[in-house]
Amino acid sequence: MSEHAGRRWWWVVISGATLSGLVLAVWLVLEWLTPAPVTGRLIEYHSDAPVAGATLTLSRQGWGLSGADRQLVWDKRYETTATTDGEGRFRLPLPGPVWLLGNGSGRLVAEAQGFQRLDAGYVAPGAALTLQTVAERKERLPGGIAYLGLDKDGEPFGWSFIDHAPVRGPAGADLFPVALEREPLRVTLAAADGGGLHFVSAKAQGITHPSYDYLLRYRDASPEPPAESRLTLDDTPGTLFLRTARDRHAKLAWEPGEALAMSGSVPGLDASSERLLSLRFVYRPGPGSSVVYQPPLRPMEPVRAALLASLPEQGAPFTGPRAFRLVVTDADGRELERQHVELAPGVSLDIESCARQAPLTWRFQAMRLEYDTDGLPHLQLTVDGDRFVHHSAPRLVSTRDDTVFEVMAFDLDYRRHDLRLRLRELPGEAGPAGCISPPQPGR
Repeated sequence: MSEHAGRRWWWVVISGATLSGLVLAVWLVLEWLTPAPVTGRLIEYHSDAPVAGATLTLSRQGWGLSGADRQLVWDKRYETTATTDGEGRFRLPLPGPVWLLGNGSGRLVAEAQGFQRLDAGYVAPGAALTLQTVAERKERLPGGIAYLGLDKDGEPFGWSFIDHAPVRGPAGADLFPVALEREPLRVTLAAADGGGLHFVSAKAQGITHPSYDYLLRYRDASPEPPAESRLTLDDTPGTLFLRTARDRHAKLAWEPGEALAMSGSVPGLDASSERLLSLRFVYRPGPGSSVVYQPPLRPMEPVRAALLASLPEQGAPFTGPRAFRLVVTDADGRELERQHVELAPGVSLDIESCARQAPLTWRFQAMRLEYDTDGLPHLQLTVDGDRFVHHSAPRLVSTRDDTVFEVMAFDLDYRRHDLRLRLRELPGEAGPAGCISPPQPGR
């Protein structure tokens, strides 16, 4: 063999070894660049039955090329989907190129026909999960986050479910803080007079790993009537069940790691907090003790909540004639007239104004009382003046708060006069219909 040929053979041997090493290196890099898939099982919470045919979506965001012109963007969305098998099992690879997105977590969502959409939050590569969901229900209860605690001056504030807002002082609060201690964590809460509390730990409910929407796994009703006027909570997670003074029911998530903040602004209260509790809740404004979690949780209009809270425990709501108080004030808050009005459902009523000293005159026309599908009273009316007319939309009216109609009015010289009509139902004996104590000139 020539010297030249020997060198060629030696080069081939070296090249083969090098190629094997390169193949091994590439395999190791690819193995490192391929994160472990997310696996798991989707089951129904109450029965542990597998949910087959569900769609699981795992998504991440990061750098990538987007659009027809393939522009580089920083918020490109990558996702992979999988369908659960007959045992409810799934397997999802982490989406997107690792060299751009890294080995970070992805957001997991489970959707199945007839079941709630479950947002399981962010999951890490290689996670092995047991996800729980519950069947959809037609009923949708209001909810949100209740805020209660101590303001910067150390004054406590509680939460009103009807107002869907924090309130100062225990008189108007359904749930009120008595003591807030940080180390160790101890929170004492009180129900309104006539209400009650009951706590069930997550362990007693069989909850080991709460999901992102953690109220999803909480039981629908208290195992016993909430009767304690006060309860002290510590670092034990669970569910707080509440019965209000109006015998309405709510449940609140007690997640110690997420519930307590040391300070911050208070949504719905013109104050900053020194210690703040944020408790996710579901509330049933009408009769019944079952407080089923159904996302999305949205607040309820306070007037509707107050009306539902007044419904009887048994039987249909009252849908007969009702009496109302009507008060008209000007833009400065001066009272111009006050009347008692009696309305029968579906019957239009016209009444004269008794505001003799007002700078303009008007009449109330086509006042009507109607009931909606929940049996709640709606009022609508027309205010007709010499130089203006105002037609209102149907509005809910309750015995608890005024329902305000804003009217832009003009006198004979076309000067503007803003009016506010305040309507509230009169419970019990309302007295005779007509003008009541007409205001004196200059009042």
